[in-house]
Amino acid sequence: MNTYKTKYGNVTLYHNDIYINGVFKNGKYWDEDTMLKLKQYINPSKNILEIGGHCGTSSLVYSSFLNEDQQYYVYEPQYNMYNVLVHNIRQNGLQNKIIPYNLGVFCYNGEGTMNGIDLDGGGGVVSQRYTTEINKPCNFGGISLGSDGEKIHLTTIDSMDHKNIGFIHCDAQGSESFIFSKSLETIARDRPVILYENTDFYGTYLYDIICKTYPQFVDESKFDIKKYCMETLNYSTFIDRFNGGIDTLLLP
Repeated sequence: MNTYKTKYGNVTLYHNDIYINGVFKNGKYWDEDTMLKLKQYINPSKNILEIGGHCGTSSLVYSSFLNEDQQYYVYEPQYNMYNVLVHNIRQNGLQNKIIPYNLGVFCYNGEGTMNGIDLDGGGGVVSQRYTTEINKPCNFGGISLGSDGEKIHLTTIDSMDHKNIGFIHCDAQGSESFIFSKSLETIARDRPVILYENTDFYGTYLYDIICKTYPQFVDESKFDIKKYCMETLNYSTFIDRFNGGIDTLLLP
């Protein structure tokens, strides 16, 4: 493991988590510029929901935007990565602010499977990169749902018992349309600001794997959260490629 001292607290990572380690080794903070630009859109008096928490680098920053009595809910499906997330929360004394869940978020409640191959970091077998191949690089934050990988538990946004959500950050490696198809009650009720990874800009290769693995959810795979928010809920605007990246920002 590598631990970095940052302005937002200590961040511990698997030393072979290839891309994110490179940023911290260069004295920078992962995606800091984007998060700071988002601060103006985040209501500090409402709670935050993060889907795809990885090791918690985003959680440490976003949670600092909130008032003392607000909560930060973060979901991470990979067991090993969830343990790193919990470690980073605890070593920074944020147990009462950031509430982690070892769950994937999708379009049903039940069991699911992560993809067994690290398609975004060199093509290694993910389970081996956590164990016998710990010195070989992996992009642990880039693992999608799929086949032949870790068995995980899944939930939906509308099944969560979270209230007063002011901001949703969804970085789920191709699962976004499936996830948001089962979020309609929550989003209609709370009308949160939403930042999500958009496959129109990211590419569909991970999305295609999920569609192939879960063919019974073809309707959910086609759900368009931007269309729902803009046309059904009358959100005020959207920003594609927010901060020059691959995300879309939806503003109520």
